[in-house]
Amino acid sequence: MLLLLYVTTVSCVLFVGSFAEFFEKRMCYGRTLRFPDTYTPPHFNGQLYFTPKKSESRKLVMDKDEAKDPRLHISIGSVKLIDLTERDEGMFSVSIEDAMPYDVIKLQIVECAYKRYRNYGRPYSNTVPRQTEFVEFTPLHDEDLPAVLWNRTNPQGNKGSRWQMKGSIWEITSVSQADSGYYNFRKKDNTLLSRICLTVKENNRHYNKNVNELLLIQNPPGDATWTVTFTPAGELENNTLMEAGNLVTDDRRIRTMPKGIEINPVNITDSGTFENRDLQGHLAQIVIVEVDEPLPSVLHPYVYIAIIGGIIFAVVICCCCVKKCCCKNSSSKSAPQTAAAPAVYYHDSIQPEGPSYSAAPAPNNSYQPMNSVVSGEHTPTPLEPSVEPLGGQGGDSAPTFGSDCRSSDPVSKFEPKRELTPSAVPHVSDSTFYDVYTSDKLNFNFL
Repeated sequence: MLLLLYVTTVSCVLFVGSFAEFFEKRMCYGRTLRFPDTYTPPHFNGQLYFTPKKSESRKLVMDKDEAKDPRLHISIGSVKLIDLTERDEGMFSVSIEDAMPYDVIKLQIVECAYKRYRNYGRPYSNTVPRQTEFVEFTPLHDEDLPAVLWNRTNPQGNKGSRWQMKGSIWEITSVSQADSGYYNFRKKDNTLLSRICLTVKENNRHYNKNVNELLLIQNPPGDATWTVTFTPAGELENNTLMEAGNLVTDDRRIRTMPKGIEINPVNITDSGTFENRDLQGHLAQIVIVEVDEPLPSVLHPYVYIAIIGGIIFAVVICCCCVKKCCCKNSSSKSAPQTAAAPAVYYHDSIQPEGPSYSAAPAPNNSYQPMNSVVSGEHTPTPLEPSVEPLGGQGGDSAPTFGSDCRSSDPVSKFEPKRELTPSAVPHVSDSTFYDVYTSDKLNFNFL
């Protein structure tokens, strides 16, 4: 007897040691949890418990090979919990021979649904999987059992509602916050095919107006009876302007229109937030209005005149600058280079009769030695009296202009006043030009 008790105790210790492994699992909503083989028949012949995350009450889900939860499927070598939900999040524990249970699996449910967003009053549609037999809906933040919106066995069960199945298209004609939640598309055996999370948001509008202008606040999309409240800017308490489609304000500036509410004229006190809600209290629209004081109208013409005057002034200045630059460049390019005229000296105020001769043009590249002078003494002809050069310089010719930079002004050459033929003009090949000096004292009469 003692030997049998010893063997039993050792066997329990070894068995518990073999099952001491602990698992942490993260599973998507609607998926299936499969337990390790060590907790499946025929290896395991004990109890399986579950403690929810939000509760400390432990419940029995499997006793040996008998399932205590309809979603727990047991077979030889397999134990699985199907269609997981948030309610399955918690701790699983096992017990051997009614011993103290110990934890073996910690399960966390994560949301893997496809997220979709729509504004209030807009339509929504989705293509459903081919094997879909029914559609479930669970509102946001609600863990109650989902409601069946459509079932293939009774396709007309939702006739007249906003949810319709058209072929393989699931459609909602006009969404509101009541449609925010999870949509499950399941097979006939309750297997989850697809899951969508739809979130409906309110519409937002923004108006900027000046004092004394007209303001029309448009209604949200959709056919509903609206309740409109107004919260002035900087305040927390709201005022009801319209309730269930009827105006309840005494402000004569406000009136209902087919497309919304009209305020004419607006003033500064109309700045604030307007909200539209349907009869169920769902927020359909938020409108922010900002009303500003307009600028004094007397300033407008002066502003425009100043701007136009500034533009004209800038254009005139630019044109003057351009014209001045163009004229300056044209004058510098077209000015000719004028040569200096030879100097002519007159002894008396009365000019002598007879022709005078100007200096011959200077050659371009004439070479003359330093201090070169025209050689020879001028010998008068029988008909020409002997005249000494001015200044008593003798009979030598005036030095020529050449490369001698030290030479002074050329000596004037005197000629008698008479009729000369071109062949009789004295020719000096080395001179560049010479001055012509005429005088009445040298005016001789020749026979």
